[in-house]
Amino acid sequence: MSFLIAKQPIFNKEGKRIAFEVFLRKKDNMYEYPKEVPYSRATYIIIEILLEQSIDRVGEGKRVMINVSFDSIVNKALTALDPKKLIIDIIEPQVPVGDIVYRQVLSTIDKYTESGVLFSIDESVLKKEKMQDLLSKVHIVSVDVRRLNSSLVNMVKANGKTLLITRIEKEEDYKKALSEGGDLFQGMFLEKPFILKEFQIAPYLKNTLLKLMALIHTAQSPKEIANVISTDVGMSAKILRLVNSAYYSPIKEISSIEQACAMLGLKNLKNIFLVLAMNDYISVENPQLWKKSLARAIIAQKIAEIINPKYESEAYLMGLFSLIDEILGVDKISFLKYVKIEQIIIDGFTGRNKELRSILDYAITLEEKYSEAIGMQDPAKHDAIIQLEKLSGINREVLVSIARDAFNLVEHIIKV
Repeated sequence: MSFLIAKQPIFNKEGKRIAFEVFLRKKDNMYEYPKEVPYSRATYIIIEILLEQSIDRVGEGKRVMINVSFDSIVNKALTALDPKKLIIDIIEPQVPVGDIVYRQVLSTIDKYTESGVLFSIDESVLKKEKMQDLLSKVHIVSVDVRRLNSSLVNMVKANGKTLLITRIEKEEDYKKALSEGGDLFQGMFLEKPFILKEFQIAPYLKNTLLKLMALIHTAQSPKEIANVISTDVGMSAKILRLVNSAYYSPIKEISSIEQACAMLGLKNLKNIFLVLAMNDYISVENPQLWKKSLARAIIAQKIAEIINPKYESEAYLMGLFSLIDEILGVDKISFLKYVKIEQIIIDGFTGRNKELRSILDYAITLEEKYSEAIGMQDPAKHDAIIQLEKLSGINREVLVSIARDAFNLVEHIIKV
């Protein structure tokens, strides 16, 4: 699927361009956001474009407005942009936000404001839970001309905010926007968007994923990984949400990426980062293969824990990458070398390490046959499960339990 990055001017009452909004849309529909791309990824892509082409050039010397979900504002990637050229349009959070993250975001907004960033928010977002407090933080409130009414205008003006009226499609819309007291205006009637760059989703996501994976596997400490995470819009919130979930059950809430990374440790952290990064990218093109890979990773790790604990981490990665050639359309061994995966894992795939190869084979069998087994009254009596018990030495009931827990955890991770 193709998508594009476009910019559209924002005008003042005198008809002068005062800013440009930069956004991601489907190639064949300028109004439709490509839902296959997570919002955090869209922000990441747009920041890359602004750095690549220069925010000053894209904005033609004026400010540039970008959409950022509330939960992604804390990410450091935004600091790469000139604050005095930036307007952050806050969109609703894409995941539930706890009190700690909420307070961190509000504090970050204050710091950005002090540095010169302007903030905008749509009036519809202000109606969402916890978002009402943002009215005192933002400089601009936007309203779709189709929802424009005097009470909205009065609310915006009473709070001393600039009113941006959007989706102006025809002359009547513009006249209405002017008569109602709009300060800024945007829409097809005034000027159509200009395309900055066009992408194919799959190749772009694959290339970005490869860069992230190469970075994470050269990191030598949790602190280095924390630095990588902090530059990836959306990843910080995901890591914090995961470590504070019931699956990890921390004694007290983890409130910073540094704490999360220290708690998880280097090996666990690398694995989790890979899962979350791949979850964003690969689920776009191959959601079912991605679920199978995740299940295999968890199953392989549990099997290794029982029969050869020293290979737990390696078994996990073997399961995770077992279908990477099909998912990304790459040569598996060349890919693993490119992203600097340990040689022992490559040896497991090639069969040079027979113990790891066996663990992966057991995991693949269990992952593939579990769906058949659970259709039986007693899944442990499925022929493949019985045979796997003989080969691995692991009790049939335990094997079924491993598979069940793995598939449940996959569903949890996919939603993070």
